[in-house]
Amino acid sequence: MAESVHIHVFKMHATCSNIIFDYIRKQYEMVTHITLHIHTYTTQLSLKLRKKTMKVAMLHFLPLCFSLILALKTQPLLAAEPEPVVDKQGNPLEPGVGYYVWPLWADNGGLTLGQTRNKTCPLDVIRDPSFIGTPVSFLAPGLDHIPTLTDLTIDFPVTTICNQPTVWRLLKEGSGFWFVSTSGNPGDLTSKFKIERLAGEHAYEIYSFKFCPSVPGVLCAPVGTFEDADGTKVMAVGDNIEPYYVRFQKVSTFAQHMKQALST
Repeated sequence: MAESVHIHVFKMHATCSNIIFDYIRKQYEMVTHITLHIHTYTTQLSLKLRKKTMKVAMLHFLPLCFSLILALKTQPLLAAEPEPVVDKQGNPLEPGVGYYVWPLWADNGGLTLGQTRNKTCPLDVIRDPSFIGTPVSFLAPGLDHIPTLTDLTIDFPVTTICNQPTVWRLLKEGSGFWFVSTSGNPGDLTSKFKIERLAGEHAYEIYSFKFCPSVPGVLCAPVGTFEDADGTKVMAVGDNIEPYYVRFQKVSTFAQHMKQALST
């Protein structure tokens, strides 16, 4: 009888132990599960906080970065803004007014028109060392002066033997080579030229012409002189053509100056 009681007590003890062990195991699994969730949530929260911190930092940094980039990008542009082209007397060039285009070193040898190549029309723009030159006029729609670095129409307002327009235009002569010719149209891309000032403090009245229309992907090169087979100095654009530097003399001012010189 006593042995039976002991066996029964042992079984009850074992059963209780199993129940307690099972309870402890379930509690442990629950705690582990909760801990895992807490860890996952903490990690996600940490990532969110990190992203938010980075976002706030970027919001503060981007304006500064943008300002620096803007400052760097606009600095060269400020130095290359259009400015009024001036004549030898320092007066701004006016649209529709006649000007002689003289070389840098003389008050002669100006630009004029001439027959080159096959001696036919249209006439080309040449430099005649023995001639004062033919006045040119400039057209800059909407402006009361002629600016640098701006698309311009250039014209010799004279009547010629060709009976054709005397507006400048670029005319292809060979591979990588163009003559500055006439018979152009103010609205055509080939008739858009620019005036560029020589850099430097003492180059205020010294300029050169450039074919560089304000259109992406188009030829952009200085206008210089090319000596033709017969020795004619033709204005041209092409390989190894250096800028031809000039000064502008207003026709009416020059006439007044000459009149005063003759009367003295």
